[in-house]
Parts: sequence; structure tokens; C-alpha cells
Amino acid sequence: MIERKILIPVDFTDVTDKAIEFGKFLARKSQSDISLLHVFEDDGISLEECENKLKALADKINTEEDISCDFICQKGNIFTVIPEIVANNAFHVMVIATHGPRGIRQKFFGPDILKLLKKICIPTLVVQENSIVPGEKFKTAIFPVGGHNEYDKMIDAMTLFAGWVDPEIHMYSIRKAGFDQNDKLKENIKKADQKFSEKGINFKRVSEDQTVFSVGFAKQTLQYADKIQAGLIAIMVTATREHFYFADSDKEAILTNDKGIPVLCASNAEARV
Repeated sequence: MIERKILIPVDFTDVTDKAIEFGKFLARKSQSDISLLHVFEDDGISLEECENKLKALADKINTEEDISCDFICQKGNIFTVIPEIVANNAFHVMVIATHGPRGIRQKFFGPDILKLLKKICIPTLVVQENSIVPGEKFKTAIFPVGGHNEYDKMIDAMTLFAGWVDPEIHMYSIRKAGFDQNDKLKENIKKADQKFSEKGINFKRVSEDQTVFSVGFAKQTLQYADKIQAGLIAIMVTATREHFYFADSDKEAILTNDKGIPVLCASNAEARV
């Protein structure tokens, strides 16, 4: 039997508790174990203090939940250590909390969370302090279509989550005047349609005309998410070539959305296991 493990990086702030709540929710749904990770640089914490704090969090989970939880404490840089641990271990999902568009270094805010996610080779759920853990499942998930070469990874990530939390998936796109769907985008839509259909996943195709004056797509996507009370948004954190000039700011806006909608992320990073 393949071991299922969820990695949860923690920074011992209040938002850490939210990441752990979502991690426990997914662990129950997927029958997975949990590993807590803290990476420290020169933040005034010793290895012993780090391990004691992590042990207390892990013991609480082991005692109160029917979930096995261990921990990792490692000195280094978050942008190096976390991707290396993910790439060289058998984790299949990561859950991480962001402090929104502003914060301090080591607390996974706006641009930092995106920089990190681009190096993570497994599906990652990003949550915020005001994100709400669903009772039984995410009722709806927005799945924006895209022309990425690595779009299979986003399809696989959504398929994995759909098997656990059974949302109605809205395959979403925005029609811009003068811009036609390219061949890669059409191919990716067809792939997602086929995969979801094969797996018996509940989905529908949603395409809207552009109603928000914006270079990117984030603002209208978030408006649609608010309108349908979406419980989840999926994004590819790597940019397509034609959208590189606005893609990062678009993705940061979704990751730090003020409604606290959790964001399922996939990237083109490669595992080394």
C-alpha cells in the first residue's frame, strides 16, 4: 500500500492553525497521514525550541484525531528547503497558509507564496486565516481553462481533489473581444472534459463575456467565484508565454483574495523521488 502523506509548513502564527485545520480535513477525506514542517533561518528559535513546538502540535493531532502526525524541523531558506523536502519525499499534497498581500519574510505573503509555489511539484492547497473549512465537501470549484503546456498537472490535481471532496466543477473561461481560443487551449479543454467524464466527476462548462476592464482575468474570475459562493479555485501557478506580462499579479490576486477562498495550485516543477 502506497503511503499517503500531507505536508503542512507552519510558522507558529495564528494562520498556521488554519492550515492545520484544512490539513486534517483533507487527511480524513483521503485517509492520509500528516507531517508538520518548520523551516527556520535566524529568527531567534533554536532547533530544540522548534522541535518542542512542533511536537506539541503533532501530539495534539495524534491525541484528538484519528490521524497519524509527525514533524520535521530544518534550518535553511524556505524557498530551498520546502521544495527539496517535497521533491525528495513521498508527499502527495501540501497545505500552506498565506498571510495575504502583506506580511514579513518567512510568513508566506503575496509574492513570496507564488515564488514558493512555482517550485513545488505536488498539488498545493493555499488557505488564509479567514478561509472556512467545509463541513463535508467543497460544494463548487472554479477550474479556469488555460493554454499551459503542463495543463495535465492542473487536471490531475483537480481530479485528485474531486475524488476526495466531490465538488461541482465549473470549467471557466472569459471571452475577450478580438481574442480567439488557440489550439493548445482547445486541446486542454478537451483533455479536462475527457478526464472528468472518465472519472465520473460532476462538472459543467461556463464561458462568460468580459465585463470587467482589466488586463488579466483575476478580477472577473473572483467576481464569478463570489457570485456562485465557490468553495475552491484551481490555478496553474506557472504562466503561459502569451500572458507572462500580467500572469503573476493575476495569480497573487487570486491567492490572496479577500474572501479567503482556498486555492488549489499546480506547477510544472518536477519531482526527484
